[in-house]
Amino acid sequence: MKNRTAFALPLWLAVAGGALEVAVLYGRKRANPLVHLSDDLVWMAPLALFTVTALVVAIGVAIARLRGPRPTQALAVFGGAAVVMFDLLLLVPRLAPPAAAVLAAGAAVQISRAALAREAAAWRLIRQSSPWLAMAVVLGGAGLWHSTRPVPAVAAFAGAGSTRPPNVVFITLDTVRAANLSVYGYARPTTPNLEHLATRGVVFDAAFSTASWTLPSHASMFTGRWPHELSVDYDAPLDATFPTLAEFLGSHGYATAGFAANLAYVGRGSGLARGFQHFEDYPRSPGQIASSSTLVRTVADNFRVRRLVENDEHLNRVEAEDLNTRALSWLDRHGEAPFMLFLNYFDAHEPYLPPPPFDRRFGPMRAHGKHSPLHHWLWNPAVGYSNMGDGERREEVDAYDGALASLDARLGEFLDALDHRGLTDNTIVVVTSDHGEEFGEHGVYDHGYSLYQFGLHVPLLIATPGRQIKGLRVTAPVTLRDLAATVSELAGFGGQAPFPGVSLAGWWNDPAEGAPATGSPVVFEVRPSPGQPDWFPSSKGDMAGAIVGPLHYIRNGEGREELYAWTTDPLETQDLAGQPAQQGVLTAARAQVARVHGVTGGTP
Repeated sequence: MKNRTAFALPLWLAVAGGALEVAVLYGRKRANPLVHLSDDLVWMAPLALFTVTALVVAIGVAIARLRGPRPTQALAVFGGAAVVMFDLLLLVPRLAPPAAAVLAAGAAVQISRAALAREAAAWRLIRQSSPWLAMAVVLGGAGLWHSTRPVPAVAAFAGAGSTRPPNVVFITLDTVRAANLSVYGYARPTTPNLEHLATRGVVFDAAFSTASWTLPSHASMFTGRWPHELSVDYDAPLDATFPTLAEFLGSHGYATAGFAANLAYVGRGSGLARGFQHFEDYPRSPGQIASSSTLVRTVADNFRVRRLVENDEHLNRVEAEDLNTRALSWLDRHGEAPFMLFLNYFDAHEPYLPPPPFDRRFGPMRAHGKHSPLHHWLWNPAVGYSNMGDGERREEVDAYDGALASLDARLGEFLDALDHRGLTDNTIVVVTSDHGEEFGEHGVYDHGYSLYQFGLHVPLLIATPGRQIKGLRVTAPVTLRDLAATVSELAGFGGQAPFPGVSLAGWWNDPAEGAPATGSPVVFEVRPSPGQPDWFPSSKGDMAGAIVGPLHYIRNGEGREELYAWTTDPLETQDLAGQPAQQGVLTAARAQVARVHGVTGGTP
């Protein structure tokens, strides 16, 4: 066999296999937009497969120079074909990777035998089909890429002669619970920059998300609707039933841009990008190219491999520094219109892997490089949600706090950049989180599996133009559902806004703590997540809850109720639901949840 055939055939297979892989992955992404794949998979997936195959061929070339051409040529064909076939077989549903590897090896043997026996025919196939294959890949890829591009509705700013409304910067710190922030009294200095922002605006001491995981919480903030009113679920994005804050401000002349680091549930496929004229999520990076390949992704996500290399980091994580760079780059070229800028940071999400020096800010570095016991507790079937010891839990909390401090530093840099550009005095800044995080206080870690307060109590700080609310703290409970109405009013469009809810501006326009009707009911909910174990709190069905004064009510899926004095018992260790003195509170809480869910005469 000639070298040209031996080394060209695997690369030809890689191009053909990459095209087939794109078709399958694109079909899956069209069927479920929440499949964790970038729109750039149309070129990233083939590039990754071609690169891995080319590496195998290059190794064959190097060996050929040392050991002789004939056996090495066959080995190059076999190795390259095995890589391509393994990649494609991994796309077959319910086919285990070991079985796919065996089948790929068998197919590669047959391909290399055929190529050896029919070398001239193999070369003719490569030579004659390559131009057509290249054309099909380019045209097909361009078509698929174009079909994934949104068509934003752009409204022109009214221009000179009109009062320029304030800019809006809406920031969500993904997975940040209020309890671990020094701005909320935490002993460790995790958030000095948030403390500085607090001197310029208002801090809500008891802000609660409407759900304990990302997508329904963000969708509620953007639409002013309760999660159960929306289409969102673990496999369902936000649909176009209700307008979003970005759509509303865009229709009033705002330039709108969003930058999401939570790629799965805040990215374009989540539906949250609707209304943004410019939106960035998945990075164009070597890590993203690698994770676009089914083969590379399968190997990189293998828990044995991750434990061996002691690295649980996401290949394509978007770090705060990169998010800042991209957002400020857009800001510097967006033009003269007022803008709404949305930033979603992901640095405090598991696995908590803060960069130096924050990785040892509150304790020693992780015991094993970038290995996260929590990551394996959550996702590794071999670990199976086994109890973490006190040492591992302490390691996770130290790493989480370090991630919070790192994120706070990057947030401070972004806010300083706004100030240096002269934007602070005409910009509404909202900083909050979509949900909190649990560290085994009730047996579970992470979020989205319960309605205990550590998964719901989040930061909320608002700074307004002119800084007329400097240093105010509101202690009454509020819900993030009211943010769309709040931003609309602060931007000067309160009477025109299509968002239900009550503007939180009432707390500084009439800051009396006892003022009536200053916010929506503080209610939250969560549905069971796919594949969770039976003992997780949400495993028995949909959960709902409410804050009634100083008490926190939870209704579990099977109807069991819990009640905690969350302000004086933050770990929520003493369930008050059975106490006769609390039956009136339980009745009020049931009625509050029922009203929100549109149910009369009972519980939803």
